[in-house]
Amino acid sequence: MKVIYTDSLIIGGGLAGLRIAIAARQRGFDSIVLSLMPAKRSHSAAAQGGMQASLGASIKGEGDNEDVHFEDTVKGSDWGCDQDVARMFVNTAPKAIRQLCAWGVPWSRVRKGDREVVINGQKVTITEKNDAHGLITSRDFGGTKKWRTCFTSDGTGHTMLYAMDNKAIELGIQVHERKEAIALIHEDAVCHGAIVRDLITGELVAYVAKTTTIATGGYGRLYEVTTNAVISEGIGNAIVLETGVAPLGNMEAVQFHPTAIVPVGILTTEGCRGDGGLLLDKDGYRFMPDYEPGKKELASRDVVSRRMTEMRL
Repeated sequence: MKVIYTDSLIIGGGLAGLRIAIAARQRGFDSIVLSLMPAKRSHSAAAQGGMQASLGASIKGEGDNEDVHFEDTVKGSDWGCDQDVARMFVNTAPKAIRQLCAWGVPWSRVRKGDREVVINGQKVTITEKNDAHGLITSRDFGGTKKWRTCFTSDGTGHTMLYAMDNKAIELGIQVHERKEAIALIHEDAVCHGAIVRDLITGELVAYVAKTTTIATGGYGRLYEVTTNAVISEGIGNAIVLETGVAPLGNMEAVQFHPTAIVPVGILTTEGCRGDGGLLLDKDGYRFMPDYEPGKKELASRDVVSRRMTEMRL
């Protein structure tokens, strides 16, 4: 069997996997990323809506900060999230947005003056400040007090993934495509890499590494209807479970997006609600104000999903 050695092995070639490889490389470690497909075709490219960070540049995001973002995050999780992780995330997000900008992500920008938006089903004119012109703007999304979702038109995941992959290429990071990890190499509760199948030749290859990271994304394909790509089959979770050593945590925390098209599994981005779209039942009745009079359609995803499920029961 062919054996390949590296300092850092990352299983998964999406945004998370590439970002880990870049960080390891910047610290002087060799990295190899394994991907089921070419990295720029990862499922991360499917994300349209945006990435949240408390930049507070747009007029509707004015006054936003990391504490407000933290409060929204904890409340949106029904107080079930790891608050240390949430705090780390909200503190890091503004820096990450600006770093991605430096790497080439063309974030949409504030344009000074009046512009027409739709808020609560009504057309409203808002006025952006002159001194905010050209700064990274944000849009409204579910579960937030402020407009803080940074975006690049309707292709945020696409632009982020291309910028990240280009950065990996710049740093000389190896991305081994069409490779599927089928088992972890471990002894005495220590992981030493993975056994990998080449999806083109069928050959088995052993990747031996000092550290192994699994960044294989979600497992929506376990469900009959899903907006996830066919590669989101949970193989990363499966090979961890098969070790009998490493636990899987919070497996019940699966988020269901409320605005997907059934049964084809095509997602209608949350940006539609963020930009003023309304949710109507089969009779054309706007039902969310009955359940969430404050946020209405822009309540967090789990809240909207539960209300829709209650309507069907």
